[in-house]
Amino acid sequence: MLTTVLGTTSLTSSVIGFGCSALLGRTGRKDSLRALAAAWDAGITFYDTARSYGYGESEALLGEFLRTRRDQAIISTKFGILPARQQLWKRAAKPVARALLSLAPSSRNMLRKQVAGQFTPNQFTVGVLEQSIHESLRKLKTDYVDFLFMHDAPASVLHQDELLAKLDQLVASGKVRVAGISAAPEVIGLVLREHPKALRALQFPCNVFDLSTADVAAAAKGSGLAAVANHPFGGVTRVEQSRAILKNIASSSSTPAELRAKLETVDDAVLADVVLNIILSSPGIHVVVPAMMKPSHLNNNVNAVAKSRFTSDEIRLLYQHVAAVESVA
Repeated sequence: MLTTVLGTTSLTSSVIGFGCSALLGRTGRKDSLRALAAAWDAGITFYDTARSYGYGESEALLGEFLRTRRDQAIISTKFGILPARQQLWKRAAKPVARALLSLAPSSRNMLRKQVAGQFTPNQFTVGVLEQSIHESLRKLKTDYVDFLFMHDAPASVLHQDELLAKLDQLVASGKVRVAGISAAPEVIGLVLREHPKALRALQFPCNVFDLSTADVAAAAKGSGLAAVANHPFGGVTRVEQSRAILKNIASSSSTPAELRAKLETVDDAVLADVVLNIILSSPGIHVVVPAMMKPSHLNNNVNAVAKSRFTSDEIRLLYQHVAAVESVA
């Protein structure tokens, strides 16, 4: 697995991170632990979780898994979205919901709406921060986290001096190595312009339909901030649209013959190869964090960066093609 130094933090991790949002959420305990073990065996050392993931239980499972591996792992967690305290019957209903989702994928939107009601977003106060880091450290079974991000934060947090000062204190105390913000690209752009001292890391969505965040990452490189890209495939609909774009590139007479041959079949492995390498080729992006609970997804993602079928020139050309489509759209 390729590794990278995360900005000026001196921390080193795998260039692919493991997204933990599905742990004990869409995926049960047994399958979650199996996915974590497979990722670790593949050389993945960056694990991205949050207080809200897995109905508030993702951190605990990750902490259990990493207990004997803590000094070899990079743990990234977030605060600002609070999980609701669940009643016993709701906990018991989780396996039923997972089974329904596997049998009827079309029920995903219905379940997503119900899940959204289980969280309280935009909780950025010193009190919430203090309680959240206490809970995160307890559940993760560690005395520090490598990264603590403000989760889906609005631009207003950049002017909450008391909150930013508290983040600085947590870094000084050693409970947090690096403080950062996870937000939409426009908020990240404001961070780079205003550059609050407390924030040394950025996390944002980046996929082939929104390469504007790659420009954000390029700016981040000059600032020395660690940059983490999430949601690289952009969801089910975006995946199919991505396939269509690549098929159009393959059918174009202006595309070199060797590249057309490589794009003849745009299966999951080829798609992962293109998407992950386009993102990782963007200046300033250090880690990309996909969800990969299925073994096939993990294998495709690891192989994409370990032994890509595309040359760096081909990835650059694909980047240009995709960016051109995006600009027209």
